[in-house]
Amino acid sequence: MQEINRRYPNFDLMRLLLAAEVVFVHAAYYINNAFAWAGFIMAVPAFLAISGFLVLKSYEESGSWSFFLKKRGLRLLPALAVSMVLCFLLFDAFAVKNSLLNYLSGGIYTLEGAANAPLWSLAWEELAYFCLALLWMAGAYRNRISIWLLLLASMIVVHGGRHLPGHVQIILFLGPAFFIGNLMYLYRDVLLRVHPVIPWVLFLAVCFNAYIPGVHGIVDIYPLVFQSFSIVWVGMAGFRAIPFKFPDISYGLYIYHFPLVLFIVRHNLATTYVGMATYLIPPLVMICVASWYLIEKPALRLKNVPLRPYARRVLAVIN
Repeated sequence: MQEINRRYPNFDLMRLLLAAEVVFVHAAYYINNAFAWAGFIMAVPAFLAISGFLVLKSYEESGSWSFFLKKRGLRLLPALAVSMVLCFLLFDAFAVKNSLLNYLSGGIYTLEGAANAPLWSLAWEELAYFCLALLWMAGAYRNRISIWLLLLASMIVVHGGRHLPGHVQIILFLGPAFFIGNLMYLYRDVLLRVHPVIPWVLFLAVCFNAYIPGVHGIVDIYPLVFQSFSIVWVGMAGFRAIPFKFPDISYGLYIYHFPLVLFIVRHNLATTYVGMATYLIPPLVMICVASWYLIEKPALRLKNVPLRPYARRVLAVIN
């Protein structure tokens, strides 16, 4: 069953919470290098789990690889370009180059010096989109067992890499998270039959499992699976937590916060958590809101604008 333009209740909220968690962790670390809290949810794998659900939905509704590619490009690239401008204004051309290296290499290659570090995950997310398109064209999503096997294979890879450095393990986590999101979209009719309180109960139990007797031992068996499943389930099937629509600034929070944090630290503007919040939050929120209304939202409106003839020819070759 194809659900054209169906809106699920809490994905915008979940992405906002994940982005806010990333901002908090980075800001706190630069105030206190001993700060080691990993967050309630592993944010980047959780983002990929949400994408695994929503991007599969988007591809199904697109009807063609070219339209899908256009929608993804309009969602990601305009704000990404603005983040490069922000790096240049706050630092210099080297910071832009270093941020691009970090982005294009997926965080594997970055020079010493200023860079917009969180951009590393965007390359892996875009690779996931490409793999999704290939799997769709190969008919894998018409045979759910194929996605189950890919999930199993990716979990075996994660298990095999459990002794690798932490940043490499996070990259390996992205595969299982994405396929969990895919499977939840494929089984959405079943998952949507539950009472909308149940996904919230599971999500909160997973987030606070360390404080709930008995739950911690269960979640700790494979936290990646529980976290990915719970955040997608509450996004798609939980009761709507915020009854009104709000600007979708989660992407902006994610890609704009780090240059501001580095600028504050380099200029010794804050040495306490309160000081960091005072200098970071107001400009960050203003930049994110301006980006949404002036850059991101207008760009998304272009998705139905016909492509120029030369662009159509390029995309025809891709198809």
